Amino acid sequence: MTKRPLWIIAVLLLGAAAALWGATDISWVATPDLPPDHRTGLGTGGVGGTGTGGTGGPSFTALALLALAGLLGMFAVGGWLRRVLGGIVAVAGGYVCWQAFDTAGAKDMFTGRGLALLGGVLLVAAGLLVIRYAATLPTMGSRYQLATAERRSGDPEKDMWDGLSQGEDPTAEQP
Repeated sequence: MTKRPLWIIAVLLLGAAAALWGATDISWVATPDLPPDHRTGLGTGGVGGTGTGGTGGPSFTALALLALAGLLGMFAVGGWLRRVLGGIVAVAGGYVCWQAFDTAGAKDMFTGRGLALLGGVLLVAAGLLVIRYAATLPTMGSRYQLATAERRSGDPEKDMWDGLSQGEDPTAEQP
């Protein structure tokens, strides 16, 4: 059951990183299609065009890198550190959503603004899922830690008898 949230979170963070990188490169203001320029014969408008009305939005490259780092950090840490990481990712997503609505210009969501909003929503969702499933998500090396944790009971006599059952020699010197 814990593998499903792990993959959902990974896809959300990768999607958020891609959306934020895309939102940085796409114009945030859609310019209307203007008649062709008589000197060059080329049009000057369109979404992301080079018309005079096109303005770029804020750069979210650092937050796209944060999404990728959050993906790696989700595997590397556990416990309360994973919850802190999820909180940072969720707050970053909230910041992106706020920037998508607060930045000046026409509120056309079929531009980089809409892509930024999508990336922010994906970051918030991933951060909340990391917080929710922090205790159950696997971590790196957890397979090896669980094997030794299950073997040791804390009672030296019981551990000795369990070792004998598994073929360990109690008279051999321990490394």
